[in-house]
Amino acid sequence: MALVDPLDKAADCERAIRLTFDPLQREMLNNIREFWIALAQESRFLSEDALAGEIETIGRLQDRLTAQCAKKVH
Repeated sequence: MALVDPLDKAADCERAIRLTFDPLQREMLNNIREFWIALAQESRFLSEDALAGEIETIGRLQDRLTAQCAKKVH
């Protein structure tokens, strides 16, 4: 199973942080970025299934935030 690289996802958050002017969105993106970084550091201690579950959970948070941001723009 090909898993998402948490550091790539953290970099996506970093890019999004640079593009938003909303302080609340910046804070939430920063928190999600920190989740990705923590997961990258802990990933070697997790089973593939546990890692996949964590990736899915954090990914859902990021997707939800991204969807909320897109609604505010339109």
